[in-house]
Amino acid sequence: MKEIKNIILKYAQGDEWEVGINANNMGTTRFANSIIHQNMAINRNLLWVRVIFQKRVGSATTTDISEEGIKNLFERAFNLAKDKRAPKMEVSLPQKSKIEIKRKKAVIISPEERKEKVANIVKVCEKKNLKAFGVIHTISDSLTIINSNGIFLQDLINYTYLTITAMDGGASGFSFAIEKDFYKIDEKTLAEIAAEKALKAQNPKEIEPGRYTVFLEEPAVAEMLSFLAWLEFGAKRFYEKTSLISKKMGKRITGKNITIYDDWTHKLTIGFPFDFEGVKRKKVILIKNGIAKGIVTDSYYAQKLKMKNTGHSLVQPAPYGPFPLNLIFEKGNKKKEEMIKSIDKGIYVTRFWYTRVVDPDKTLITGMTRDGTYFIENGKISYPIKNLRFLINIYETLNNVKMISREQRYYGEELFGVVAPALVIENFNFQSKTEY
Repeated sequence: MKEIKNIILKYAQGDEWEVGINANNMGTTRFANSIIHQNMAINRNLLWVRVIFQKRVGSATTTDISEEGIKNLFERAFNLAKDKRAPKMEVSLPQKSKIEIKRKKAVIISPEERKEKVANIVKVCEKKNLKAFGVIHTISDSLTIINSNGIFLQDLINYTYLTITAMDGGASGFSFAIEKDFYKIDEKTLAEIAAEKALKAQNPKEIEPGRYTVFLEEPAVAEMLSFLAWLEFGAKRFYEKTSLISKKMGKRITGKNITIYDDWTHKLTIGFPFDFEGVKRKKVILIKNGIAKGIVTDSYYAQKLKMKNTGHSLVQPAPYGPFPLNLIFEKGNKKKEEMIKSIDKGIYVTRFWYTRVVDPDKTLITGMTRDGTYFIENGKISYPIKNLRFLINIYETLNNVKMISREQRYYGEELFGVVAPALVIENFNFQSKTEY
């Protein structure tokens, strides 16, 4: 990295400049119908440059980290910054600050090790006459940020992403794991969970759409919260006054039992200690006991809003503004079993898919249930039901949360994820039914 830094210093141009390097080494094993059908390794380097010249900014990216590639990248960015049509940049790049970084080594997991986990998953499913589908990604991801104000930061994270779908005809069950340590993943237990869901999902009944009490597993909660993050917790929409939180700061916005924050140091989450501008990530309380408390910022929006920079910049230019990559939904004090027992009539949801925004100004989203949807009667899972399409206002939904589990799980993809509990929610709106 010192060699690359020297090359960067050799060709750097402009009044100010910033360079980011993301090196991603990923091994992937995909399996379908209980057979591995893809084994591959991807080593990807992405380098981006931001140059400020006479308060105008130019940006460029490349995958070529050779000396010639870096030279050409700076020339492209500088030429863009010199153009009078270039965007104005009246905010200086961040200054160097003290950030504690624990040095780590890249962990490379072999295809044979991934194959062994797949074999264990397949054995569990085949014993129950089910087919196994899924993927294992083993990832080593490094981030380097260098700028003209003295920032030179490097960090590396290792993690594994595993999903399992057990199937028999049209019935399916899902389980997952996202872990920092590949060897801590208990794939046999995860396969048992997916298989049990698939067996329980056979011969589903059709029920009428409407408003129901629901038990949402952690992946469903994480999916809902990820959309709230995009719509509400970043400074861009707050600055534009298009988010609901911009009109409700300091006021009640959800039920009193809801606390949501962003914190990369949480033991379950996966993240870097600094953002894509090299600013230290800070814990940010977004909602506390139902009261809107904060948003995340980067250097640009911190200056615009006269707020502190919370260290949540994405790669610049960032069209959506700053973003909370490490969301935490505060846990409750209930066991999942007692949460289900509390439901007289309701619906058990494993996860959502095809989720889309209907109206961003109202936090209105729609999507479908998937991979394990059941009807609950008298506090017990009674029978499988066909999947349903939901249409909900997220804030309204978070006003109807009656129980929160004491267990939490991390669910997400790449460098964004949510540490989420399971929830019992009343008056959850299912708009229509499906044929499966």
